[in-house]
Amino acid sequence: YVKERKAFGQAILDFQNTQFKLAEAKTSLAVGWAYLDQCLAKINEGKLTPEEGAMAKLWTTETGNQIIDDCLQFFGGYGYMSEYPISRLYADSRVRRIYGGSSEIMKLVISRTV
Repeated sequence: YVKERKAFGQAILDFQNTQFKLAEAKTSLAVGWAYLDQCLAKINEGKLTPEEGAMAKLWTTETGNQIIDDCLQFFGGYGYMSEYPISRLYADSRVRRIYGGSSEIMKLVISRTV
């Protein structure tokens, strides 16, 4: 979409801010995947601790929400229209910070080991 959407006569992908936001999203996703891979290895070994699981849930849900929010911004007002998948992602992402243990509960679990 960012390749097609135009603003000020050019694709929004050509703007430095868009490029930076996409680079940040890609980096955050890579960090999250690396940590989840580490957690999966620990699960397979039976060594994943509750705080490590809480950190994985906290990181993935909070980071996912931030990435989706940043990407919705690329769509402008279209981001809220049901015809665009980003609107559904935006609506669905919020509940991930609640179910399975809220972000605040995850922080409590983590803080007990600090």
